[in-house]
Amino acid sequence: MSPEDPFIAQQIVAEYARHLERDSQANVWPVDADRLPYPKQAIKSAIQTSAQTLESTGQLTDELREFLETAYVALADYVAADLARLMNEYRQAGTDLTADHRLVNEKTAGPAWRTVTESSRLVGEVARSIASEADALRAEFRAFASSSTNVTSAL
Repeated sequence: MSPEDPFIAQQIVAEYARHLERDSQANVWPVDADRLPYPKQAIKSAIQTSAQTLESTGQLTDELREFLETAYVALADYVAADLARLMNEYRQAGTDLTADHRLVNEKTAGPAWRTVTESSRLVGEVARSIASEADALRAEFRAFASSSTNVTSAL
């Protein structure tokens, strides 16, 4: 399947959008990238092809552009399986600590406390990495989206 083919690109984007909606409803970010229906690069290419095709045919509305940009940037939230697991274990440990009504000194002896204290630095690095990738993807999307607008305007 070639994501540069507009018809195939549309199918790839539609399937990715279904996965994105499912993962959004589950609200478990970040997500294991292996759960994506296609490799990240194929999805990126398909979104680029779709945006350029829609722009060239005059069908790229502001709403569609915003959707495609959001979907493109959301690829940053799909990470390696071990990082997704680490982030989700950290989130669960935080939830467990919040729900634990024992005294603080009693909480510090439990597994949730150990998970939070032992992984907080790494979790922070992963979160910064995801945010950095999201910023890069946003800039990348805007660069190719504006270049396709400029090409269309010149015609």
